[in-house]
Parts: sequence; structure tokens; C-alpha cells
Amino acid sequence: MDWDRYADTYRQVEDEAIVPRLLKRLMDASSGSLLDVGCGEGALMDALRASYADRWKLLGFEVSHKRAEITRARGHAVLVSPDGVVPVPDGEFDLVVTCHVIEHVPDADAYVRDLARMVRPGGHVYLETPVKLPGGWYFRRNPEAGWVLDPTHVREYRSAAAVNEVVERNGLEVIDDELTPIAFPLAAAEGVVRRLLHRSQPTSRPTGLRAMEIKIPRYRQQAVLARRPE
Repeated sequence: MDWDRYADTYRQVEDEAIVPRLLKRLMDASSGSLLDVGCGEGALMDALRASYADRWKLLGFEVSHKRAEITRARGHAVLVSPDGVVPVPDGEFDLVVTCHVIEHVPDADAYVRDLARMVRPGGHVYLETPVKLPGGWYFRRNPEAGWVLDPTHVREYRSAAAVNEVVERNGLEVIDDELTPIAFPLAAAEGVVRRLLHRSQPTSRPTGLRAMEIKIPRYRQQAVLARRPE
């Protein structure tokens, strides 16, 4: 997969603009070092810095040089490795965050084991991924996964329990989870039209009407907060 080409094709208009509830609760009560695996264009890191710069040291990781450069331009430190191998020592972080990455990776079990490797014993992993409920459908297609939210999704889990299972069988203990609706801003639909018309993609984050969100029927987002046993 050419992730730089993908970054040009699919600008990240649906990134986290606020700190998710489960993640916020943990970070409010503690401090330390945090790694955002798959930090994209830096929206979540912006939100984390705004709320926790005095107590949490932030580092991002990306497979796309282009997205890493966008995040660095926002003032963040970002590691890059196009092969997906995160070049950090075992047990380096108090908290590892990964939002909407596991559905892209070829081996979900190996991915979760690596997340567990990077966090210290007693530390935490926060993970988000889409869940497709019965009857869920979206107009993009992947030969391996069928009709999906993104053509690079190699899997979309069918229940919250299925997400928790892959987390727990790979060295982590689920301590909380949350299933919420998935919504995309109108700017995401605009981006699809622009791609069909071979028009350039806007580089600014959506505001006004473009930022209004539409819920995706029969899709949810599973958030998982897990702990590495000591």
C-alpha cells in the first residue's frame, strides 16, 4: 500500500477534534508518556496537547511521510516507518493510543501484541475501530472485506465483543469500553465528489455547514481502554 498516495487521495476530515471520553477520564487522572500510533494529520494530538501539555509527553507515529509532515507542521514530534514497524523499545510508554488503524493492518493479533509490547507493565492502551452491525452497508468496497467505510479496510468487526476478544487474547485486559454512533462531516461527501471529478482536495479542516455530521446507519465505533498486566 502506498500510504503517501492514499494520504493525497483521502484527506482526514473525520479525525478526532476532542479527546474521547474514555481516554479523557484516564488522562485526567494520571500523567506520563503517550504514543499515538497512526496519528494521521494530527487532530487528536492537537486536542491532547491543548488539554494535557503540562502533564503528558506526546509522540506520534505514522506510515505516511506526508501525513507525518502535516502533523509536524502543527508542532508535534512524529516517528515515520512506511513498513508499519514502530521503532520504540519495549515498555517505553505509559499510554499507547491507536484510533482507526487496526482495521487496516494485515494481522490484527500481531498488531495488538505490538501495542502491548510498547506500553509498560501496568500501563494502558486506548483503541478505536468501526463496528458494522447487521444490515450495515457503505458504498466503498475491498475484495477481502466487502462493502466497507474505507477501501483499505481489510476487516470491519461485527460486534463490540469481537473487538474486545482480539484485545484480550493478545496480552491486554479490557477495563472499559464504549459503543457509539459513527458520523462523518458533510466535507467527507464533498471529498468523494471531488475525487470523482478529479478535483483537488481542500486542505483546511471543515467549518460551518461542511462540518455538520451525518450518522452512518448500522455502523458504530468501538472504543476500548485496556491495561497491560504487571
